Amino acid sequence: MSVSLEASMYKPITLAAMIDQTRDILSGLLGLATMPELVVVAGRKYDDGVRTDPGHHLDAAELGGTVIGDPIPPDESGLSGSVHYEIDVPATGDGVRLAVMDFHHEEFAEFRGYRYAELDPYRTSVSQAVATGLALAVAQLADGEIVDDQISRFAPPVSDPGQIIDLTRLSEPGTDFAIQCETYMRQFPRRTSHP
Repeated sequence: MSVSLEASMYKPITLAAMIDQTRDILSGLLGLATMPELVVVAGRKYDDGVRTDPGHHLDAAELGGTVIGDPIPPDESGLSGSVHYEIDVPATGDGVRLAVMDFHHEEFAEFRGYRYAELDPYRTSVSQAVATGLALAVAQLADGEIVDDQISRFAPPVSDPGQIIDLTRLSEPGTDFAIQCETYMRQFPRRTSHP
């Protein structure tokens, strides 16, 4: 079972704004006064699941100058275009893969007019909580909505990022990031059994 989240993007945002908003959202969701560093990596490559290129950590100037959510030219297939980043949490060794997609083919007509961000976390509670914060940040900043059809936190589904934040915020503050992430993810009955 996949644990990815998606967010629609109706306007472009910078990676710097996404990271700042994610940190603010996670601080509020998890009841934490301090947050670990989130590092954005570009150009990381894999071959059959094995990392072959560590990529490049984007500095503050690069984060501020990198925009996601603008139209993306289609790849050689002509179906869609995409850009890829990874968000690392060095303090815990966790991470989230971010793909921003722009669909061009007529069979994807329902996605025309906006971009689509997919957040695919490593299979840990920390990564899943960080992916949740990232998806909420992207949706808020880009005037979008959350698509949560993998973990299905709510029945019926809730797509408004503000409502999700209000419904899922932990009631008890904490001091340990990993423990608060685990506590946060345990509130969802359909979550995976990963630590």
